Amino acid sequence: MDSREYETKMLEAYIATPSKVTWYTKAFQTFDGRSKGVSWYWNSWAMIGGFWYLLYRKQMKVALIILSIILIVGAIVPLPFFILFYLLLSLLLGGFSTYLVYTNYKLHRKDIEVMFKDDKEKSIGVMRIVAGVNSVALYAGVFAFVSLLLITIGLLIIAKGSLPL
Repeated sequence: MDSREYETKMLEAYIATPSKVTWYTKAFQTFDGRSKGVSWYWNSWAMIGGFWYLLYRKQMKVALIILSIILIVGAIVPLPFFILFYLLLSLLLGGFSTYLVYTNYKLHRKDIEVMFKDDKEKSIGVMRIVAGVNSVALYAGVFAFVSLLLITIGLLIIAKGSLPL
């Protein structure tokens, strides 16, 4: 297996979503071409999904940090400021989440290649296990969104006496 084929298979194993491999390949090439440091690459799903997107992409530490920040700020600041804060945080996640996925890919790849120096097939297999996506997070995110929507509609019905359409 040549190095280009190996690179492609490692990225496919890490992304684990065939329809997104081309997009992530382009994003990762953009990061490789830039100088060192944090980089911006827009991802609408990350902006909309927030920490759920990070959970889906198995970025557990960052997702828990983001969730903790959201809960702490939500408990401290008044609602209008929290909404503004959340919108700003969503924009930042939309821009930087792809970079977080990229750095995690590089870290996993380096660690796996150290363990399996000469066996590229094993490296690809381990990448499939370690990386990929967390489909439970996708379903949990959809469930949370639908639940929040239904709770909001219910509260509006209780407050107004009817559903405002």
